[in-house]
Amino acid sequence: MNYYTPDDVQLKRRSTRFVRRMFMMRQLGTVLCFLPILSVLMEMGKSMELCALLFTNAFIWPYAAYRMALRSRDSTGFERKNLTLDAAFGGVWVAVMAMSPLPSIIIMAVLISDRYSAGGWVQLKSALQAFLFAFVMVWSAEKAPLVLTFSTRTVWLTLPLASLYLLALSVVSHNLTLNLRQKNRELERIALMDPGLKIPNRRLFERRLESEFLRTQRGEGKAWLMLLDVDHFKQVNDNYGHEAGDFLLTEISALLRDSVGLKDVPARFGGDELCVIVRDADETSILQLAEQIRQGIALLRLPASSTLQCSVSIGIAAARDAASIHEWLRCADEALYQVKRAGRNNVQIWHSDSLSILSAVRSK
Repeated sequence: MNYYTPDDVQLKRRSTRFVRRMFMMRQLGTVLCFLPILSVLMEMGKSMELCALLFTNAFIWPYAAYRMALRSRDSTGFERKNLTLDAAFGGVWVAVMAMSPLPSIIIMAVLISDRYSAGGWVQLKSALQAFLFAFVMVWSAEKAPLVLTFSTRTVWLTLPLASLYLLALSVVSHNLTLNLRQKNRELERIALMDPGLKIPNRRLFERRLESEFLRTQRGEGKAWLMLLDVDHFKQVNDNYGHEAGDFLLTEISALLRDSVGLKDVPARFGGDELCVIVRDADETSILQLAEQIRQGIALLRLPASSTLQCSVSIGIAAARDAASIHEWLRCADEALYQVKRAGRNNVQIWHSDSLSILSAVRSK
């Protein structure tokens, strides 16, 4: 099921960006190709009409292609046709130059790299077909022999095409890669967050749990896991509706975000269970934090009932007391179970030697 579909405005904006990017690269490429091709045509004694046609291809065609693509209903599709037409023009000029080696090879290299970066193998295949078709047609009409020599002037005029264009293509590709990475990171961030509670979901929680456990095993810190279960949450849903339950979880999540440290990780463990990975804390501070959270949750009220008092059971375990991540989770869950069995609305910490109630001191 698709949860997101770009609208027409967004699609048009993307198409416009693509057309503009192709216009800039096309204009740069045709200008840089103009000089070496003109040099070869002058050495071959070609007519001024042919040179004027080259001028049109280099300086007028890019703008015309740009305007036509923007006015098209499918700008991206039209621009891809323009890219194929560019390759056909390349085949024409390579044939007219009688395959003068240096400029011809550089032009073909530029066309191949540019078309592949613009549309992958599909675009490159179309471009190669257009290039070969135009080349064969013009070559057959010209019936000119191969010209395997070139002047020093042609070499110097070809160097900007061989260097500047490929450099510009690298810059554009690099920027697109960076943009794609940023979007992928943003999509990953969204995928790892609970959209309703605005805290990490279980996937991100498990990742952070593993990293903090390994960090503790290396002796680089002291991590704690705090599991929170809303007491009698089912009754809230049954008596006041699921919207009230969602509201309550949202308020608790906001309280967690405000209560924990910047490096701590509050997350949704599942259903009405929330959790917090607390970094670099001792037993006293973790109990104080848990009690602060418990008291803050006790102050929460539902819009539908100002008399309902919310309570929460909290189980805590230290990473140093567990031999594995699964055991760490089990210890926190066992501490939480003991709180529930003892009457709920309490805080309990798990110890490796014994499991005892260590409730935080309630408001000194």
